[in-house]
Amino acid sequence: MPERPEIWSTARPSALRLWGFLSLVTGALLAGLGATRDWAVIGFPGDPEGALDVPVRGTDVWEGKVVLAAAVLALAVMLAIRVVRSTETRRILAFGIAMLGALVLALALSIAIRTEARFGGSGGLDDVAANLADQWNEDPAAIRAQLEEQFADQLRVDLGLGVWVAAAGGILIDVGGALSLAWVRRIAGGSEASAASRRSEAPPSGPADPGDPAEGV
Repeated sequence: MPERPEIWSTARPSALRLWGFLSLVTGALLAGLGATRDWAVIGFPGDPEGALDVPVRGTDVWEGKVVLAAAVLALAVMLAIRVVRSTETRRILAFGIAMLGALVLALALSIAIRTEARFGGSGGLDDVAANLADQWNEDPAAIRAQLEEQFADQLRVDLGLGVWVAAAGGILIDVGGALSLAWVRRIAGGSEASAASRRSEAPPSGPADPGDPAEGV
């Protein structure tokens, strides 16, 4: 009899399956939330009031977009594990979830480590000028020239909370993938033990009865 997909099962989930599910869902939600929050705030040291500050959301840069996509993909893979019946496929998918979590964590930490290099410099000044140009309906190049003259191309870059939220999500996705992998190994071992038990309980096939008709007669 083919194995019933886990997604349709009404049995009470095991602790591994339950905690893996909770870790993965919570991690994906945190990673997605972090990707849509501020990853950095660009301003000027000579502007203590922060009137010229420009927030940069995670989805404003490619790293944040990848984090958001990885969070959505992790949820999709979690459902796929419950649908597929092949143990090997489940194992590959669970490993993939763990890799998605590691990717989210690596991208978030890379931003945290190199915040100044990633958002500062001429690129950061361009972002500030473009933001002010939209607010004041003026030429971005003219605003950039004024800012560069006044602040001498010096920027203040503050790390946003969204980076840490995304990093926490990546850790939980990774934990969810590891627990899912352990769950797959457990059910695979249970299936093998059940099959071995059925083989041992099967009645042995004895010699043919001499009174039985021969095959092919």
